[in-house]
Amino acid sequence: MSYDPLEWTTRDPLEETSPDPIPRRRRLNDGWRHAIEVVALILLVPGLLAAEWVDGSKQSRQWQTKERVTVVRRGGTGTLGHVKLRLLGRDTTGALKSSTTPAGGVNLKLVVTARPLDAQGVKSIDILGFTVRDRAGHVWSAFPSTDRDRTKAVGTDTEVSVTATVPERLVSSVVLEVRPGALASKGPAATPVLRFAH
Repeated sequence: MSYDPLEWTTRDPLEETSPDPIPRRRRLNDGWRHAIEVVALILLVPGLLAAEWVDGSKQSRQWQTKERVTVVRRGGTGTLGHVKLRLLGRDTTGALKSSTTPAGGVNLKLVVTARPLDAQGVKSIDILGFTVRDRAGHVWSAFPSTDRDRTKAVGTDTEVSVTATVPERLVSSVVLEVRPGALASKGPAATPVLRFAH
């Protein structure tokens, strides 16, 4: 054992290292490694995108086919769960555009009356889902609002203002659709949808 004056301990000769006698393979340099990574990404990304597109189209198809659409004639009423709904018409008193309206779009405001048939219907008015759809199948979200000061009661009409932003050229051709909320649509059965003709 050798004595190191810089250390206060004695050094073990077995701790001293020497070059490994086994020859090691040479690693790829950074350039080749990056080239292989780029080629792998070029091959894998389109495959992943295609798989996601196929999966998304399958889910979309399932979502669309699990609807039971009832067309409500103009001026008529339709029942959705425990609520009777009627489209009164379009509210033209407000401004068609606001500072948040995108270019080429206008705010469409529709007025719907909702009459709860029982106590469960009173609760489900606030969770109804509204959308507007054009003839080509494009769908836009619509946002309902009710007068919070008025209490909802069984057998009395509640006015619901539904606002959607749609392209200006489609304002007169879109139809309103109403779906039950998440609490009302359970199970594998088809979701009932009311589509109001105009």
